[in-house]
Amino acid sequence: MGNTTVEKAISPPRVRSRRTPALTGTRVAPWVFIAPFFILLIAFTIAPTIYAVVMSLRSDQTNAFVGLANYATVAQDSDFRAAVGVIWQFVYTLTPFFCVVVAVIALVIDGRAGWGKDWAKLLIFLPYALPATVSTILWAFNYSPDSSVFGLLLHGMGAKNVLAFATPRTLPYAIMNIVVWQNVGAWVVVLATSLAGIPSEIIEMARIEGAGALALTWRIKLPLIAPVLTLMVVSVVSYVLTLITEPYLLQQALQVPATYTPNMWAYNVSFQSGAFNLAAAASMLMLLVSSVFATIFVLRSGFYRLQDRD
Repeated sequence: MGNTTVEKAISPPRVRSRRTPALTGTRVAPWVFIAPFFILLIAFTIAPTIYAVVMSLRSDQTNAFVGLANYATVAQDSDFRAAVGVIWQFVYTLTPFFCVVVAVIALVIDGRAGWGKDWAKLLIFLPYALPATVSTILWAFNYSPDSSVFGLLLHGMGAKNVLAFATPRTLPYAIMNIVVWQNVGAWVVVLATSLAGIPSEIIEMARIEGAGALALTWRIKLPLIAPVLTLMVVSVVSYVLTLITEPYLLQQALQVPATYTPNMWAYNVSFQSGAFNLAAAASMLMLLVSSVFATIFVLRSGFYRLQDRD
């Protein structure tokens, strides 16, 4: 009895094990935090996409299953094919120009020092803070020599009215100008932030090895921010493929055709003609093109290999 009492006295107290509640467990807690994202993703992206796929396979007249007939009708439509041609022009002209402008501005800002660096990023970012509708209406006025702040310059170039920008050759560039002015600032800030995150030791070591400004940019800075550049290209192309706001708002000012882009074609077919299933097929075609491009570009650019290396 005595030994037992002594052993109990000198033995450490037993701590009762408590099970971690399910909501705070290390395996469950992350899912609780990311659940809202997946709920919204399913509700506003995956579910509407599935519904659009089902619609695209049914007839607008009888609602019967017609397979890929709607897709064939869309692909053979001359207005839709012309709209795809316009978008293709935007892709191979706007995308490289946009990316080069963003990269150059971000590199220039990164090479500067002092308070002017932050002010430059703020001023360039301001147009992005405006809604796309406001920016488009603003530029619609600026395209008219009578109301534009560039009125004297436009008159000197021979522009008599706003319709001078409505020709088939100049209209794409008038819209591209709005897209660039509206969106460049956001990506400049993203790229400038990525450049600022490059360790200063790497930059100093390259300079000690004799790297000049050009070599430093081409061999050090751009490769290190390659993942961000990849995302920028994919985002710009995706934005171009879904272009509708700018040309739609310029319809009256610049006499933009109602089916100028694929999204405008789908909008016109669905709400003017009531062919919602046909519009769904057009949307699915553009989604397929966008997804294929993004997949091929990301895989070919080695985006994931760069991420693993980091």
